[in-house]
Amino acid sequence: MEFPAVGYRYYSDGTLTNAGAWGDYWSSVANGSSYAYNLYFSSSALTVGNGNLKRYGYSVRCVR
Repeated sequence: MEFPAVGYRYYSDGTLTNAGAWGDYWSSVANGSSYAYNLYFSSSALTVGNGNLKRYGYSVRCVR
């Protein structure tokens, strides 16, 4: 499974941010009404967390 460094779209103006440098993904599993679990990575970090990500344009990838 490959997760490319696609960046994300910022909620206030739709600007694509950090494409090619960060991978930002959120899961389909909700953690509250507007929160979801997320995966973030860069060349120096890997983080799994949760946050109010539905307002950001994070990617979703089908994983089995």
